[in-house]
Amino acid sequence: MEKKNDSSLPHLPQYCVMLRLSQGLLSLLESCPRKFQYSILEQLAPPPTETLQNSLDWGNRFHLLMQQAQLQLPLGALLNGQAAMRQAFEALHQANPQLLAPSPGAQYDSEHLRSFSLGGHSFSVIYDLLIREAEQAQILDWKTYPKPIQAQTLAQDWQTKLYCFGLVETSNYKPEQVSMTYWFVRGKDSNSQPESLQLTYSQQKHKQIRQEIIEQTTQLNQWMEQYKQGKALPQVPLGQTCDRCNFFNRCRGQNEQTREQFAVDLEAIVEVSL
Repeated sequence: MEKKNDSSLPHLPQYCVMLRLSQGLLSLLESCPRKFQYSILEQLAPPPTETLQNSLDWGNRFHLLMQQAQLQLPLGALLNGQAAMRQAFEALHQANPQLLAPSPGAQYDSEHLRSFSLGGHSFSVIYDLLIREAEQAQILDWKTYPKPIQAQTLAQDWQTKLYCFGLVETSNYKPEQVSMTYWFVRGKDSNSQPESLQLTYSQQKHKQIRQEIIEQTTQLNQWMEQYKQGKALPQVPLGQTCDRCNFFNRCRGQNEQTREQFAVDLEAIVEVSL
């Protein structure tokens, strides 16, 4: 039985209700509202660099490979001439044979989409693999970058928070019955083995994330109403990542005073004693 979505917040402007949010958009909004404006509201994001595009293509092919494996479809076309992908695929299944040999009574759903509403916006999550059993549910996600040193890095990521939250909101599983496991499948060399990191969930975390989402969407609704009236979304303070942002000139202007101030800020950051 599906749960009903929460729509108990006050009336919101029609312009705000139209947004469909994901973990990526929440992360972008949290890190820099002005970049959210340029990238999402105004669709000004430039194409990715060649290096980034190659990485995205590899990741997309690996996700497709895992999906076809779950559906027991031929894999030759995806593996031919792809030594690194074949090595990652075989190593992952050696590390976790259960991925292709479902447990009795378990339901496996690859590239599984779920949606819910909260704070006047709709949210979408897509699970690389969702394993559902009577008393527990596991969310699995394939990553193609090195495993973070600290688990807390992923625990605080919007993907972890939104994926676990979304599953509880759209099912009858209790928070304590839900877990999320990240599999880091692409090592630095051909001898690297896949690593995993499992994160548990709880009722306390669920309540906290609900509050974070409501606060985030309430703030977004206010910014969106102001944006309709011609006011830009807020900037963040100048920092180390600003010089690598594609919107630096648009956001900060191209005058020498801004760039001099930015240089001073960077020097101050570098000289801080850790």
